[in-house]
Amino acid sequence: MEFITSAVLSGILYDMLKHGVVISAGSVKEKLKDWVVGDIIAPALSDELNKLNLNDELSESAIEKRIDQSSNILELISKIKKVENVTTIIQSHSGSGDNIGRDKVSK
Repeated sequence: MEFITSAVLSGILYDMLKHGVVISAGSVKEKLKDWVVGDIIAPALSDELNKLNLNDELSESAIEKRIDQSSNILELISKIKKVENVTTIIQSHSGSGDNIGRDKVSK
């Protein structure tokens, strides 16, 4: 399973800051929707990120350097994993009836 890196996180944060998105647990979870971010990690990560005093004047590399200097953030992002098992179900249905796969009882 692939972990998120500080470079990926800095790019996401850079985009958030440029678009005026406040760094919060909810916004972190939303932006990291392709990653598994638990309800415990998201608030802790947003708290640590807010301690870095990030703003929209910083470049991606400056944000990455600040992330790399925080052992707490590096520990938290090592616990975030890429979503790998995405299942997509596509159903085609024609004719009468429904797509429920069980016995139907007529009344």
